[in-house]
Amino acid sequence: MTDFPMELGSQELYSLILSKDDSYNDDARLFVNFLRKGNYGVTLKGLEEYSRYLDSQIAGKRYSAHTYNKRLQGAKERLRYLFENSPSAMNAVTRLRFEEALKSVKLKKINSVAISEDNVLSEEEVKRLIIESTDKTVSVMIEFLFATGLRISEMLGVLLTDIVRSNGKCIIRVLGKRRKERKVYVATALVDQVKEQFHSSTYLFEHNGQPYNRISITNRITTQGRTVLGRQISAHTFRHSFATTTLERTKNLKGVSKYLGHSSVSTTANLYVHSELTWDDVNSSPTCN
Repeated sequence: MTDFPMELGSQELYSLILSKDDSYNDDARLFVNFLRKGNYGVTLKGLEEYSRYLDSQIAGKRYSAHTYNKRLQGAKERLRYLFENSPSAMNAVTRLRFEEALKSVKLKKINSVAISEDNVLSEEEVKRLIIESTDKTVSVMIEFLFATGLRISEMLGVLLTDIVRSNGKCIIRVLGKRRKERKVYVATALVDQVKEQFHSSTYLFEHNGQPYNRISITNRITTQGRTVLGRQISAHTFRHSFATTTLERTKNLKGVSKYLGHSSVSTTANLYVHSELTWDDVNSSPTCN
């Protein structure tokens, strides 16, 4: 099978790939630009060549396995989107052949769930984003995400009634995954800044009385990451960065795990505790003479 069962021409298909709005927007643009440049059309060969491109040296740097998988998965998801919206989707045999073609272009195996350096920003990088961002809405949200370690959906769901002031700080009641409740802390000054900037009446972060769209804000954060830092980031990057810096500073694995709302300490350990020894660790060990 050399071509995917799509009825439209390449340019129309490219436009459809880019028309869908989700967390794969940047991956879709990269995929379409590659297909256009190589004149591949929407074909299996184009997807195969794209996977080879992602696995090659790009500007002197190879994508990490996590980034490679995200880019390739984004391309596959948009191809599925095209297929599901085509007449061919009604044919069971064609559907099976289409999925087999996608599966033939494989993702990389990742031996560890540990968060890589690609997904963590230093405090200096976060400060640069806050100061240099041209999107002032995003700038304040970045500061809040990094200060609290909240997931983007958790932050956008905070109600004013969830916030209690106590001894110079604010305690925020958060409903996380599976409606699991926990508390996080944030400086009163930052909460006041948010309320003033967003004219909060119901939600802490609101737009015309409604909460912001999660995908829209994530995309805007990604845009500022590319513009200011030249890096691929997402809203979740700040949760990873908060966890990493807090764990390094406090060494309190159990406390950080509970604060993040993880189901177990082992989840936090697998993500953020790196068990490799450094040269300084080895060089400081007793030696035999």
